[in-house]
This record gives sequence, C-alpha cells and structure tokens, in this order.
Amino acid sequence: YFQFGRYLLISCSRPGSLPANLQGIWNQDFLPPWDSKYTININTQMNYWPAENCNLAECHKPLFDHIERMREPGRRTARVMYGCKGFMAHHNTDIWGDTAPQDIYIPATYWPMGAAWLCLHLWEHYDFGRDKSFLQQAYPVMKEAAEFILDYLIEDDKGRLVTCPSVSPENTY
Repeated sequence: YFQFGRYLLISCSRPGSLPANLQGIWNQDFLPPWDSKYTININTQMNYWPAENCNLAECHKPLFDHIERMREPGRRTARVMYGCKGFMAHHNTDIWGDTAPQDIYIPATYWPMGAAWLCLHLWEHYDFGRDKSFLQQAYPVMKEAAEFILDYLIEDDKGRLVTCPSVSPENTY
C-alpha cells in the first residue's frame, strides 16, 4: 500500500494543478461524496502527510498555491464573521479558495481552524528542506493565520485562552 499511496499523490497533485481532494482525479460522479470539496479539517492534510517524508516535496506545490488563493477570501471571512485580523478558513473550501461556511452539518461547518492547520504544511516543507527563500514566502502566510488565532482566542473565567465558539468537526456531543 505504501507505493500505491505515493502513486496516488504523484498522480493527482502535480505543480500547476489543483491540490488533491477527497476523490483525487478519479471522480466519476456528477454529485460526488462530500461534493468533491477540499475538506480541510483533516482529509486534505492527510492526503499530504507523505509529501515530505516520502521525498515528494514537489507534490506540495498545488496545496501551497491553494493556500495562497484562500488568503484574500480568508481575510474577508475573518473580518466579517469574527471581527478578527489575519486569515482563516472553515472546514471546506473549493477550487476558488472559498473560506466561508459551506455545509449543512453545523459541528463541522463553523470550525474556523482550516487555514492554521493547512499552514503546518508550509512549515513542514521548510523544516525538511531548510530553503530560506521558501520560508521568506511562507512566513507571512503562517503569520497571518496565527494572527487570526490570536485574535480569535478569548480568556475564560479561569484566565485560560480558549476558542469560542468552539466546535469539533468530526465529533458530536
């Protein structure tokens, strides 16, 4: 399965293309499961976990381009929905980099940590290659995602910083 996993990422995430989504390039349905969106509450991230470890760093490029596409819509969503600085994304995005809530499943729809989690891939790419010119490009993106988180946190009655509202996209309780 290891080589098959490498093949899947190599096949559906090449420089100049869109990043891998839940169905990759093999979707045959007009209405595919999860609308063939980019579910960025773990699914898209999982597609790219092997990128650096398996010497497939070039496969990360479409994801990085997509994160950049999400920045302007993410700034608007952060400002309009939360009154926060920085940029953010909810649990789904699409080929245009939409960051607004776009699903009917409320525990996932309003989860605002997508951009921050995706930015971990920027850091991981730098950490593996130590390319300072890449870091100069990626740092402002990571900083802007962190600015949203810092502005979004509130202090609870015990003085701890917490997220509010807070939801978990893959759990119900």
